[in-house]
Amino acid sequence: MIEMRRANVFRAGPRFARPKALPSIGLLLWMGMLGWSCLGHRSNPSPEMRTPTVLPTPSRTARTTPPPIASPTPAPRLWRLTHPACCTSPFWSPDGREVWVIDRPDPEAPAGIWGIPLSGGAPRPVMTRLGVFSPDFRRVAYPEAGQTVIEDLQTGERWTAPTGGRAVVFSPDGEWIAWEVSAGNAPSLERRVTTLWIARANGEEARPLIRLIGGGFAGWFPDGEDVLVIQREAPGADPFLAVVHRPDGSLRRIAQGERLRGAQISPEGGWIVYQNLFAADPGQSGLWVVRKDGSGARRLPVFGAYRWRREGALLVIPLEPGAPSHRAVEIDAASGAIRPLTDPAALPFRIAGGDWALSPDGQRIVFVSAEDRHLWILELPSP
Repeated sequence: MIEMRRANVFRAGPRFARPKALPSIGLLLWMGMLGWSCLGHRSNPSPEMRTPTVLPTPSRTARTTPPPIASPTPAPRLWRLTHPACCTSPFWSPDGREVWVIDRPDPEAPAGIWGIPLSGGAPRPVMTRLGVFSPDFRRVAYPEAGQTVIEDLQTGERWTAPTGGRAVVFSPDGEWIAWEVSAGNAPSLERRVTTLWIARANGEEARPLIRLIGGGFAGWFPDGEDVLVIQREAPGADPFLAVVHRPDGSLRRIAQGERLRGAQISPEGGWIVYQNLFAADPGQSGLWVVRKDGSGARRLPVFGAYRWRREGALLVIPLEPGAPSHRAVEIDAASGAIRPLTDPAALPFRIAGGDWALSPDGQRIVFVSAEDRHLWILELPSP
């Protein structure tokens, strides 16, 4: 749901000093669906590398050069990318060669997106324009004079989208946008009525796609022909996941639960992962996967934070309260088989506040460490 995904960009956590002259709070909140933060950061040291060892407490001080980006990874590796208090809410460049953050490294530098090379070192300015980007970062949407402006960063073309200043979500190819319009105040999200609208990125062919009850938009499928939504038959009824065909608005129901959250579409669009929370039957609560056609529904044997690593392969950081370290596992959606990716006894790490991002190729995680507040890179074993 668009509204539910607007987290405040200044996340809870350690209070570092905010740099001066950052973009307006209004713009940041409008962008908040991306979960980005703007916190100051300093010059970056050479990366600190860690590899698995049989020692119960592996050293964090050995330094070496990270492996080349294109080289396969037979075992997980971990290295420090930045100093403490650098930044939060990191994300990846489209090619996966840099970690990007919204920042202002020093008082003389402009606020904007800055790129940090995987080998560490000084950040470089990427762009000063901030907003909601298309997946390839060719187009950006931002508020201006109460309207939503779409800008093509390659051609310089600008269009005013007919959204009434609302935030949008780009389709994977950047050619379409989607946004929600609420029918008014509702006593609860379960009873809220919204209309999902779509249009071309230039604002043409704008139309309502579907009326949603107690649900919302959950994502675009890779081909841009379908969208995923959470819907209800009536206010207060149990929600269900559905695929809506963009050209004609036809709907196909694929899964149902009592409290559906966190739906994510796999890279090729064949699978959806989602949470069903606090079900009356405990056996129905947990993390689930289902195929786009509604077949193959499966409750997974672990619960935690997750991202699709590749088609049919889900990366999960299991929720294990009290454990001294996080760990990463890969789950095959079709069989439910679990493949451990890291061993806490050999390579411990702890992610602060769920602040992590998976690289486009599924090979690396960047995260804020709960131990030292550095940004770290965890390189995962190859498939």
